[in-house]
Amino acid sequence: MPLYRDYDQAGLDAQYDNRRKVPDAGAISERWMALGAEARALLSCDLDRAYGPDPRQAVDVFPAARGDAPILAFVHGGYWHSRDRTLVHYLAPTFVAADVTFISIGYRLCPTVTMAEVAADVRAALTWIHASGHDLGGDPNRLFVAGHSAGGHLAALMAGPAGVPKLLKGGCSVSGLHDLEPIRLSYLNEQLHLRAEDVPGLSPIVHARNLKPGELRLPPLIATVGDDEGPEYLRQRGELVAALKAARAPVESVDVPGGNHFTALEAFGDPHHALCQAMLRLILAPSF
Repeated sequence: MPLYRDYDQAGLDAQYDNRRKVPDAGAISERWMALGAEARALLSCDLDRAYGPDPRQAVDVFPAARGDAPILAFVHGGYWHSRDRTLVHYLAPTFVAADVTFISIGYRLCPTVTMAEVAADVRAALTWIHASGHDLGGDPNRLFVAGHSAGGHLAALMAGPAGVPKLLKGGCSVSGLHDLEPIRLSYLNEQLHLRAEDVPGLSPIVHARNLKPGELRLPPLIATVGDDEGPEYLRQRGELVAALKAARAPVESVDVPGGNHFTALEAFGDPHHALCQAMLRLILAPSF
């Protein structure tokens, strides 16, 4: 008996178990952390800037050389219940070199808080960054958001009707989860404690489908996924893009050929890759 679409429990769990799909996932994460330490040693950085009272409610800032630089705020992954903002510090050199201030957002984790509270943290962080942009070394009126995996979900949510679209000039979801119903039904919910009634308000696809064409001006969004991430990740990206296009919202789909859940993020930080180039075009010349 299928649990979700054509998947039984084991099949659904396998779709979202990225560590099993990518055997060297642990080594990749360790490499990211080592590169992040190098970035902190080589670049000017302002760490642990608090936007809330909890230690996780803080951001790490890698300012560009120019004080009026655009700002890219990045939301780390970890399926909403693990990792922290240092995981993505290794991305900073690419964007700082392009004269973009890079900010890594931290947030509280499930199950200590609900996913709605996780989203509220990211919303609060972006609001704080917008209010503090000049002090952080950037132009708050040129604020962009991006994220990977759970962070991709949060970035897409923030760029949509349930987020802070008026504060943002654009966004990017890398391997994001945009439909949370299969997440609720999977093994991940042991940590997340999502209820059926939580899913619509936290799913970017649902918000996009409920938009009437021209109803709300949304910032342009780039949606990407690695070609090898599996049918569910490809579906999640495809359905979000389709819903935004139906609402006449600006969206661009970028592929990562041969990419898995982890190399897709590495493509985001690789200035030679089409994904990174698309993000830089959006930031430096924000028009499609």
